[in-house]
Amino acid sequence: MENVSGKKPLWIFAILSFGFLIMATGTTSPALANISQAYPKLPFSVVVLIATIPTLLLIPFSLISGKLAGTVMTYKNLTIVAIVLFLIGGVGPYFISNFGLILVMRGILGAGLGIMSPLGGALTLTLFEPKEAENLMGAGVVVGNIGGIVFQLLGGIFCAVNWRFTFLAYFLGAVSLIIVILFFPKLPLTAKSNSEKVKMPAYVYIWSSIYGILMLLVYPMFTGMSSLILTNHYGNAAGAGVALTMFTVGGMIAGAIFGTAFRMLSKFTIPIGIVLTSVGFIFFAYGTNLILFIIGATIVGIGFSLSGTAIMMQVGRSVPASGTAVAMSIVMAFMSIGGFVSGFVFAFIEKIFNMTSLRFPFEFSLVCFIIYAVIHLVVNFKTPKKQKVSI
Repeated sequence: MENVSGKKPLWIFAILSFGFLIMATGTTSPALANISQAYPKLPFSVVVLIATIPTLLLIPFSLISGKLAGTVMTYKNLTIVAIVLFLIGGVGPYFISNFGLILVMRGILGAGLGIMSPLGGALTLTLFEPKEAENLMGAGVVVGNIGGIVFQLLGGIFCAVNWRFTFLAYFLGAVSLIIVILFFPKLPLTAKSNSEKVKMPAYVYIWSSIYGILMLLVYPMFTGMSSLILTNHYGNAAGAGVALTMFTVGGMIAGAIFGTAFRMLSKFTIPIGIVLTSVGFIFFAYGTNLILFIIGATIVGIGFSLSGTAIMMQVGRSVPASGTAVAMSIVMAFMSIGGFVSGFVFAFIEKIFNMTSLRFPFEFSLVCFIIYAVIHLVVNFKTPKKQKVSI
C-alpha cells in the first residue's frame, strides 16, 4: 500500500466522488409519464422497467464486484470500469429510439451501479481507522443522498425540455471518473489462494437478510405514498414529491451525525433507528395532511439510514480486510432484492387478506418494525456489553 501520509484527504475525495453516483437511479422517475406518451403502444408497466431494470441488475453485479475487488482487479480499475458503464448506460438512451435498446442501456447502467455499490464501504473499512471509518460512512450517506437529489432534480428539469434530455444528467459521472483517475488510492492486488480464501460467516448473511427485509418493509413509502396523498387530497404531485425528498434529507441528517451516534449508541444504533422508522410510519398510517407526511418521511429517513449504515458497519467489521468487499457486496445485493420484491410481496399479502386500503402496507410495515425493534432491544439488554449480539 502506498504511503498514507497526506493522501487520505484525496482518497476520501475520490471515494465520495463515486459515492455521489450511487443513488442516480431516480433520475428518470420524473420522466416516466413523458416517456409513456412517447411510446403510446406500450403499457405503462413496461415503461416502468426503465426505472426498475437498473435496480434488478444491481443485485448480481454487486456480488460480482465483491468477488473481483482487490483480487482479480484493483479497486481503482474496477471503479473506473463501473463509472464507464454508468456513463454508457446512463447517457446512451439519449441517442436511441428503440425502446428495447433503451432497456439494454438501462441494464448497463445497473451493472455499473452494481459494481460500484460495495466498493465505497469496503475501501472505507479497509483504509481507515474505526473512528475515521464511522465518520466517513456517515459522510458517504450524506453525499449519496445529495447525489440522489441532484440527479432527480436534473432529470425533472431536463425532462421539461424533452424526455430524451433526462438521460444527459448522467454526464455528471464524467466528473467522478476524472477524480477517480487522478486521486484514487493505488492498492495492490491481494494474492488469491485456496488456503487464504475468506469464508463468509453466517453473521454476514443474517445481517444482510435483516437489511433486505427492512428494505422490503420501508419500500411502500417510495411506491405508495404519492397515491395515498393524491387520493385523499392531502396535496398534489409536487407536494408528494416534497415528502419523498424529505426522506433523502433525513438520510443526510443521519449521515452527518452517524459517527457520533454510532459511538454513543453502539449496539443500540440499529434498534433505535428502527424505533425512529416506526415513529415515521405512524405518520403514514394515520396522518391526515401533507405536513404530517413530510414530518414522517424525514423521521423515516433519519431512522432507516442510521440502521442501514450501522448494519453495514457490523457486517464489514465481522470479516478480515480481505473479505470486506465480498461482505459489502452481499449486503448491497440483499438490500436491492428487498426493494425489488417489495411490491410483489405486499400484493400477495393484500390478496391473501383481501385488503384494498392504501394505508395497509404502511400499517403492516409499522407492526413489523415495532416487533423487530422490541426483539432487538430485548436481545441487546440481555447481552453483555462487550459480547457480540447473537441473532
